[in-house]
Amino acid sequence: MIAVTGADGMVGGALRDVLAQGRRPWRELLHRESEPAGGAAERIVGDVTSGETATRALAGATAVIHLAGVAPGMKPARADHEVAAMGALLEAARSAAIARFVFLSATGADVRSTHAWSRAKGEAEELLRASGLPFTILRAGLLFSAASRPLNAWMRLLRSDVKLRLPLLKGGRLLPLSAGDAAIALASALDHHRMSGKTLDIGTAPELGLERLQELLARRLMKRVAAGHWPWSGTPLAEALARVPDVGLTDAESWTRRFAIAEVPDVGEYERLLPMRRVSFEEELRTWPWGAAPPRPGDPLPVLREEGDASLPMFMEGGDAARFGRVDPFGRIEPDAGSRRSS
Repeated sequence: MIAVTGADGMVGGALRDVLAQGRRPWRELLHRESEPAGGAAERIVGDVTSGETATRALAGATAVIHLAGVAPGMKPARADHEVAAMGALLEAARSAAIARFVFLSATGADVRSTHAWSRAKGEAEELLRASGLPFTILRAGLLFSAASRPLNAWMRLLRSDVKLRLPLLKGGRLLPLSAGDAAIALASALDHHRMSGKTLDIGTAPELGLERLQELLARRLMKRVAAGHWPWSGTPLAEALARVPDVGLTDAESWTRRFAIAEVPDVGEYERLLPMRRVSFEEELRTWPWGAAPPRPGDPLPVLREEGDASLPMFMEGGDAARFGRVDPFGRIEPDAGSRRSS
């Protein structure tokens, strides 16, 4: 029996589809009652930080996939939720025959992190490593699917033509990974002997910053986005995301701040252990039901309208002076379609 916590989340929904293809039953621990889905042998509704609930969830289980937690952009009812949940599950695991404990953590998880959510993930990781249980920790950066709350909130803002001010980041890049690919990695970690005792960063190229992410979302909506008010005017992105109704990003500042401190991890070991075709973020965007026809393959990105002072020249003539001119708003040149395909 596999015990799955947080099975009703974005990754949990994809994991149900993966587990349904196997021959091992699983039990789901859910935070709240919902419509049955996915073919679980048993469903338990309760608080994962409760020792009693954790004991019921792990009774008779031989493996755990721990997804339950506070998603980036959501404020926990209690600040120590991540750590308390891990503590309750590990205590329950002492009386169960757990052969593998798989934990979905986050890129940048570290007990010394200045980011509260990343620090909590790091503390939960340390508890698991010290437990003596056979474990696998998978660290994801930007998990995506059509149900992603931050991306859906951003989509609504772009469709409403709200002027957004993105943070001025010198770095800040995350590797995207589809919820489906994350689910495959989680299920594989249950029995993959080379993944035991490993902490693996998972993700796939290309690395995404906030500017590039906005360009791709706008492309999906066939919108033109104005670059001139980045980062000088308009509503701050985190503030705008937090105001979108029905999405519930109660801590949108935390979600955007992850990009400011994110360092792109090495995912080479993940690719060696699970060689497979990864889902492309840009290609999956085409299938999302966002109320706009998807662009054709090869369509260019939206035009970035520069809204600077028209009296200032885009290019300064004469020798070395030309280096002070601007080629594009970000100092980068997008690769052409041929180079993208070859890479």
